[in-house]
Amino acid sequence: MAVVKDAKDNADFFRDTRDITMVELGRDDVTVSLTPGKIILWFGRQVSESLIRDVIFGISGIDSSVNHEQEVICDFNAISEYENMGYVLTSYAKTKGGYRVIFNVPFSKKFALAHFVKSIVNQLKEKDVRKTLHWDGSIDRMILLYNELKKLDGWEMKQIEYKGEEEKVT
Repeated sequence: MAVVKDAKDNADFFRDTRDITMVELGRDDVTVSLTPGKIILWFGRQVSESLIRDVIFGISGIDSSVNHEQEVICDFNAISEYENMGYVLTSYAKTKGGYRVIFNVPFSKKFALAHFVKSIVNQLKEKDVRKTLHWDGSIDRMILLYNELKKLDGWEMKQIEYKGEEEKVT
């Protein structure tokens, strides 16, 4: 745990680790909100593909057990195409316009993450994108992820929420 201790020493915002419920960091075009069970990503339309890639692969480098549930409407033959991209089929059902398919995007598969990044880029052509990732995030993992992401240009702590109160960081 020496790595975690060093990370804690470098993360001034985490010196008081009492019941942290949410940590929000990012920049104007991307926000990452960390809670013990979820990572919520918001990408603005002006964000670059390379920054999306840095965030997604940065999260994967800290915790490859993270996953995202992706819903897609497609024809039946396209299901295997998504599986070939590393997505894991969870369920599917016939619906208007084809099949409603739910995939798990595992952050342990770099190939799947590359396609996930491309899907975010394509969605950004229409509007801002918000994605919810699932993880088992402890305060130590939040610190490690903070230290990884703060290496990115213009990255900053936006907010920390504690159980029972809220502290805004400017």
